[in-house]
Amino acid sequence: MAKKTDRKRSDNLINMDAVAFQIRESYKAARTNIVYSIIKKGCKKISFTSANKGEGKTVTSVNVAIALAQQVNTRVLIIDCDLRRPQIHNALSLEPSPGLTNYLNGECEKEEMIRTTKISNLFAVTYGAVPPNPSELLSSSGMQEFVKTVEKDYDYIIFDTPPVGVVVDSLPLVKQSDGVVLVVKHNSTTYPALKKVIDVLNRNGGKILGIIVNNVESVKTKKFGKGGKGYGYEYGYGYGYY
Repeated sequence: MAKKTDRKRSDNLINMDAVAFQIRESYKAARTNIVYSIIKKGCKKISFTSANKGEGKTVTSVNVAIALAQQVNTRVLIIDCDLRRPQIHNALSLEPSPGLTNYLNGECEKEEMIRTTKISNLFAVTYGAVPPNPSELLSSSGMQEFVKTVEKDYDYIIFDTPPVGVVVDSLPLVKQSDGVVLVVKHNSTTYPALKKVIDVLNRNGGKILGIIVNNVESVKTKKFGKGGKGYGYEYGYGYGYY
């Protein structure tokens, strides 16, 4: 049963041709804003985080990574850094190991854990195994060296990090990133929780690129009573600068 559920989740996450036009365009709008928010040569490193669990962080990071990879000659690497509740392997139908924790513990080589995906130019690093010390692994010199080693091979590196409002695991990655995207859930994430995350990121040198709001009810749904809450990005509303 678990495998069947994971397969369904994967289809929902990455089958961009099957989702509504508004949602596809909203991912592309987020992509465009991110591209123009980071002006630098070489690899651009972006962390995705949220205030709490269950706010759509992984859905967002995967689909933005797909949208980036769909650009011509653009190589993207997405890394599952949410070592407490990893989901990238489910989203992209990959085996969880060997993965990041295996590599950082010296159990595999870099080439063994970087996987190709069904999406052209999109590569992924899964988590490996849930460790007892995620904060220490993500802040280790081995993690820093790994990022420096692979960044020459990719145009973008996407870090799917733990919710900043829950644990501090992602803060070392925030410092390595060129920018941070906050994911919030419409009618769920509270203003105090969002403010707390923004304050934490500002204190730790995080450059907030913008906020993506998901689970937004579409205008069509409100006016005509058809459809429903898609993945939920409302075009022209879901992405904003901070």
